[in-house]
Amino acid sequence: MPPRSQPKVPKPRPAADSASPAAGMDELQPMALGRASDEQLMRRAQQGDRQAFALLYERYNGSVLSYLYRMLGSIEDVEAIGQEVFLRAFRFAASYRYPQKFSTWLFTITRNLAINAARRKKRSPVRNITELHLEGVEMSSDPYQVAARASDDPERQEEIARVLRALDDLPQDQKEVIVLGVFQDLSYAEMEQITGTKAVTLRSRMFHGLRRLAKMLSGEA
Repeated sequence: MPPRSQPKVPKPRPAADSASPAAGMDELQPMALGRASDEQLMRRAQQGDRQAFALLYERYNGSVLSYLYRMLGSIEDVEAIGQEVFLRAFRFAASYRYPQKFSTWLFTITRNLAINAARRKKRSPVRNITELHLEGVEMSSDPYQVAARASDDPERQEEIARVLRALDDLPQDQKEVIVLGVFQDLSYAEMEQITGTKAVTLRSRMFHGLRRLAKMLSGEA
């Protein structure tokens, strides 16, 4: 299936290399990108080389779409999730560790997205949010930086970032109770003492806030 368009992606931050300074330098020397291996291209993409990532997109877009089509069977889902695979791969490029096989890393992302898409059709959106286990997640900076500190798993990083972005669009009273109850893992009795609001009201705010948040994350709001 030919790709419709190349995803527009933000420039990734350079990945920290745990190897010695000389490690992998051959892969960063000038070369014709078309002759570079997938792993060499991904290493360049980690340094902000958009052309290298575009070539990886060309090499793997068809395979990713074919895999998703077999898993999901819906053309609309395949196209949307296929774009998300590469957006996520670029956004969290720093989680790739050279010389890990690029195709394995990419199809792990693809598989996780496909499984989650299938599950979302069967499960409550509120349950999806609470099952992220966001207790103790720091919320004071950019959502993607927060997500990167909270987890090494690109799939969970993206879900956390989406929740953090959506939280900002909630009414303040609903956002407050979710932050205290979900992120700080406080009981309703503790929240009542902190906010001066009765627990029954806090429970109502939590319910409506999580339901609204779930709709926002599913694109229904």
